[in-house]
Amino acid sequence: MSEPPVPNGTPGPQPQPPIPPPMQPKGNASAITGFILAVAAALLCVIPIINNFAAGLAVLALIFGIIGLLRTRRGRSHYRGLAISSIIVSVVAMGGVLASQAFYSNAIDAVSESVDDAATEMDDDLDRMAGEATEEILKEDLTVAIGSFEAKTDDSGIVETSLPVKLTNKADQAHSYDVSVEAVNSSGDRIEEDWASTNTLKPGQSQSFDLFVLAMEENLEELESADFLVFEVSQY
Repeated sequence: MSEPPVPNGTPGPQPQPPIPPPMQPKGNASAITGFILAVAAALLCVIPIINNFAAGLAVLALIFGIIGLLRTRRGRSHYRGLAISSIIVSVVAMGGVLASQAFYSNAIDAVSESVDDAATEMDDDLDRMAGEATEEILKEDLTVAIGSFEAKTDDSGIVETSLPVKLTNKADQAHSYDVSVEAVNSSGDRIEEDWASTNTLKPGQSQSFDLFVLAMEENLEELESADFLVFEVSQY
């Protein structure tokens, strides 16, 4: 049978094309990768030397996080929250890298300064022990009181000589000293030299000595008019 005619010549309804199913959002490898890199950077950012590598990971994580975030626009991809998290964690990791490097740099500077101070102090101690800081020791730590030279002849004709010297430790710590005293004539030439070696002297403690008790007979006349000067002091 033929179909009945359509009134007024109006064509009948046309079949509609099928509606495609809604597009499912795809995965987001960039966001996942960025988050993994960001977490790794955050864990490594406080470790010395390795935190330089962590800085590179943080930069990569930030890039992947931004790419992942852009892919979530208009529903083209999942894991928007993960992409944002990777960006935040990567920024925190970079801040951690900068903070840890500043901390370690300051610590290294402090240790280096301490080592330098210790080396300087050791050099100073060595100079004092070697007699190369005599002026400084006499100014700060030791008082040397030199008396008058005496030469007496006993009943047997033996000449007894002595120069009284008193050493006082004025330092705030206990020290022992070796003190060289020289006798010089009017021309500044040395006649003789003698040493005084103290026990350990506490702060303010003194020790007295008689020097030049074995003076050579041919030097007696010069010694009686000589100037007695501290030539060298060693401190221990």
